[in-house]
Amino acid sequence: MTPPLKHALLALALLAAGPALAAYPDKPVKIVVPNTPGGPVDVTMRLLATELSRKWGQPVVIENKAGASGMITGAAVAASPPDGYVLGTMLAATMTIVPFAVDKMPYDPQKDLAPITTIARTPFIFLVPKDSPFKTWQDFIEAARSRELKLGSYSIGTGFHLAWEQIARRAGVKALYAPSSSAGKTQGDLLGGILDISFDAPSSAKGLIDSGRLRALAITSAQRFGGLPDVPTLDESGLKGFSTEPWFSLMARTGTPDEIIAKIQRDIAAILASPAMQKQMEMLGQVPVADTPAQLAETIRKDRRNMEPLVKELGIRLQ
Repeated sequence: MTPPLKHALLALALLAAGPALAAYPDKPVKIVVPNTPGGPVDVTMRLLATELSRKWGQPVVIENKAGASGMITGAAVAASPPDGYVLGTMLAATMTIVPFAVDKMPYDPQKDLAPITTIARTPFIFLVPKDSPFKTWQDFIEAARSRELKLGSYSIGTGFHLAWEQIARRAGVKALYAPSSSAGKTQGDLLGGILDISFDAPSSAKGLIDSGRLRALAITSAQRFGGLPDVPTLDESGLKGFSTEPWFSLMARTGTPDEIIAKIQRDIAAILASPAMQKQMEMLGQVPVADTPAQLAETIRKDRRNMEPLVKELGIRLQ
């Protein structure tokens, strides 16, 4: 093969590679978030966007598309070009609960979305008023085995609801699940004596814990959480070997070049490794992850296997 021909073939190969070999990003990047502004997930993604903007030298813009259990965000990413310029913050529930609780999704989360990385896991905590007779999580479990107690948390079909159902089955107890649309309503009902216990996120309850009005009995993470170091895990509290920590992740349109996905993952991992970022996320009740696309894909597969039979057993249907 003559040198001119070799050069021509190389040039064609580079052209065929397209955006994967371009200097990504060379224009603004949009990250769609399925929450309203100001919540823990939104705040974390804005912090991350700021750091990515600095690293990439391009604007990284947050666009909030709340509603429909995260499906609006997923649909926005699924409808975008596969070039890495529209990314989506996908919640665990949207990927592993919603597909089995709706008649039809506007996209296929398995086929249309490409995993990039898990941003963080968020452990949940069991809370009681300061004067509750339950001094430990085991006290609550023993009482729940003898009479019906009322547990308050978020809406039916959320990660909180499904996590509680998993825990209740493992512990062999039942409690009347009282769903609410907000942490404030649940906390008010707990302090007012309407609820016996609540199931919440650390970020929502830490102020009331620090003030002494609420006590945390246990946390659902595998290890103790740095933001609440005195709160024992469920494993330490008697539910041996069990933990659950719903997550949120970043995903792209399927077909986005592997090189772009790998770059985004590496850059996010570097940002999440920063002590300053870790401290900010801890204050938001989160544990940074930054796993690989393959690890996130495996997490989704495993969680779908666990959630599908539970959603069907409970007969959960989302509108």
